[in-house]
Amino acid sequence: MIKAQVVFSNEVVLEDKRSMKLDYCLTEKELESNPTTSYYGIRITKHMDNQVETEEVCGISYSKDTVLSMLKKLFQHEVTPISMVEILDDLVTQYS
Repeated sequence: MIKAQVVFSNEVVLEDKRSMKLDYCLTEKELESNPTTSYYGIRITKHMDNQVETEEVCGISYSKDTVLSMLKKLFQHEVTPISMVEILDDLVTQYS
């Protein structure tokens, strides 16, 4: 089972005055082979105009601190679900 916790949230006003809410979640899943070990991922959810868009990448790292650091960067730069995977690919390369 994957656990998810909203760590950061942004309310962004667009140029056309519409607003969107971005939720940045840390996901955690225990390994089936070793329940005392978890791996962490990221989920971003965008709420706008009564529509919800979500993107998730599981299993980025066993280091919670590393994934939280990546999550903070995504939050600071107001990354949306549609661009998350490509940006995470760059971040994973930087952190490895």
